[in-house]
Amino acid sequence: MEYTSETLDSTTGEIVQASIGSWITITEYGETKGVGRKQVRDALSRLGILQNETDDHTPKHASFAERKHITRRRLTTKAVRSGLGKRIFSIVGQPFDVISPKGQAWIDQRWADAVQTIKTDITSSPVAVAAQVALSEFMVGRRHRLDPEGQVRWLLDHHPNVAQADMSRITGASPRMISHYVSNRTAQISKAKAQIRVTLKAPLRMSYQPSMVDIECRSDTGADGSPSP
Repeated sequence: MEYTSETLDSTTGEIVQASIGSWITITEYGETKGVGRKQVRDALSRLGILQNETDDHTPKHASFAERKHITRRRLTTKAVRSGLGKRIFSIVGQPFDVISPKGQAWIDQRWADAVQTIKTDITSSPVAVAAQVALSEFMVGRRHRLDPEGQVRWLLDHHPNVAQADMSRITGASPRMISHYVSNRTAQISKAKAQIRVTLKAPLRMSYQPSMVDIECRSDTGADGSPSP
């Protein structure tokens, strides 16, 4: 997308527009490299210009199980200050980032090394390779894409031996966010187990209701006291 700047000509009083180059979204940049949304964000995260940011969209008075968090990978403040891109919002308030011409040139110089590093890190661990393949196959069959936290939880459930560093490389989430996701899951499991223990320890309560008791009385002796036949 072509961006322009507007300045006021003090002589004529007119607004003068000047082109500041073509700024493109992160996904559009990935398309120029022949990769998808996740792959381009993995590479830019590796280069250190993207970071995970989590927004809480949990409705008011919602239960713990109904919580809703949305995690996005956004340009870092340092990248913006360096002129590599901008953090902006769409007309409807949807956040997204664009990369400046300077940022595109900066990434171009480092792209090949970033992609190769990711491939080397993952292929050096057979466990990570197997986990990545399994996760990719699982995601293909889903109607809705798993966010990074969902991917980490799936890996913990199905491939618990994968190191957190490998989870970071597989999902594209930062090591700090991986640790956060793992801690969240551990806390939730501990809370659920504690609730189960409390339920099992609760005493069994029984109430006596005479109307529910049906007792048949029989006499084993006759009227004269002799045993009945």
